[in-house]
Amino acid sequence: MVIGALIQPLEDNQQAAGSTARARQTASVMMMLGDFVFSIDTTAYNQLTREASWRWSKQERIGGQDLLQYTGKAARSVTLNGEVHASLGKGIDAVDALYRLADQARPQQLVSGEGDVLGWWVLTNFSETTNRFLPGGAHRHKAWKITLEYYADDISNP
Repeated sequence: MVIGALIQPLEDNQQAAGSTARARQTASVMMMLGDFVFSIDTTAYNQLTREASWRWSKQERIGGQDLLQYTGKAARSVTLNGEVHASLGKGIDAVDALYRLADQARPQQLVSGEGDVLGWWVLTNFSETTNRFLPGGAHRHKAWKITLEYYADDISNP
């Protein structure tokens, strides 16, 4: 009974170590937007928020309750929040590259870290905040936030 109590935690540890190793292999790329790679080496997001909405138009009726009519689904959106430090990976330059990608004003293909093609998306909002500086005023730490909106599955036929 004592041996069984010792073996089980060891097996659990080995399984956890195997899961961690697999996660490290697949976590090198979290997501790609066009040529921009979200990863520990560039900039990793620490929060992903997905939003969707459905449109319902109110039809007024005399003497009765309004009737709702489904008129379609609005574009899906994804908001990513992250942070970069000047001394890690590509640091501050990665946020600048993300801004330049947004400034191109073109749909970009979004691909998950597992290789799933998620369609074409556009970057609609970008914000960054610098709250720590190096001597001389260089950026030491930046927090950033972007919003992506779904464009189409096929860029030739949106």
